[in-house]
Amino acid sequence: MKEALFPVRYTQLHPDALKKELAARYEWKEPIECRLFDSGINDIYVVSAGDKRCFLRVALTGRYERKDYEEEVAIINTLSDQGIPVAKPIRCKDSSLLWEIHAPEGIRHAILFAEAKHAPSEDKAKQAHQLGSTLAQLHAIADEQTFTVSRPAIDLQQLIEEPLKKVKPYFERRSSDYLYFKNAAEQLGRAVERKLGYEMPYYGYCHGDIHGGNVHFVQEQPVLFDFDCMGYGWRAYDICVFAWNETFGDEAYVQSEAWTAFLSGYLSVRPLSKMEVESIPAFAALRDLWLMSLHADVIERNAGCSWYNDGYLDYRLRIFKLWYERAAAFLTD
Repeated sequence: MKEALFPVRYTQLHPDALKKELAARYEWKEPIECRLFDSGINDIYVVSAGDKRCFLRVALTGRYERKDYEEEVAIINTLSDQGIPVAKPIRCKDSSLLWEIHAPEGIRHAILFAEAKHAPSEDKAKQAHQLGSTLAQLHAIADEQTFTVSRPAIDLQQLIEEPLKKVKPYFERRSSDYLYFKNAAEQLGRAVERKLGYEMPYYGYCHGDIHGGNVHFVQEQPVLFDFDCMGYGWRAYDICVFAWNETFGDEAYVQSEAWTAFLSGYLSVRPLSKMEVESIPAFAALRDLWLMSLHADVIERNAGCSWYNDGYLDYRLRIFKLWYERAAAFLTD
């Protein structure tokens, strides 16, 4: 009796098979090289042919539906047409931008993106100013375009309710820490709803993941990529992500010339209320909770739980507390 194939939830695609697929789908004559570049919520392959270098993003099964990826590439192309520097998706021979891979665990969606060149200047403040300006331009364009996004909104369900559910099993021996996260996050959420609400101009389309890993610079000009976490949410959240990420290397980053320049660049294009500026630390704290839940999700998909330990939880708790304490002004009635 023939045994059934053992069920899988994740398989790693062989680069040699992807090379054949790429050769068949794209107008490349040179020998193609393909190597796994990174793995997380997507598998990323670096692809080269002659002097051309691109990145193939292969989504994990079940993360989003086909229409979600179609909306993403449409938004990226619209932003590019409106002058926002982005890493654009590359069309296949048949003009399509999205294709499917039938893996053992199910359909995986693939998109090939042009490389975002990285040749930054030494002037971090000018880079930050340009990035803030570019993000504000993106928000302004999005308000005019009213993008269609079927992915879950970056709302309190995604920033608080779902993350608390996902991380709770990892706090079985740390109930007091979990209670701290829960009480603090819910307090932050009440303040957001009370003071900002869900209306424009506070709320709208967001990239969702603007940080140093998803932005390259050519001199001072930023190039944006990785729109995987996009959705409708608070613009202050979209702004907070860059400072939150930079804080990992410098906990005093919000006092730096670069952060002042980032906000100045944003304000040169699009206004922010005093309340929005005060809400940035609150959203940075919620971003850290969201990251913990994202990591918990990746553990179940393909990453393994070895690193999601007490040391990890201690660090995340410290970063969350740092931002929560900075949000004191926003929490005051």
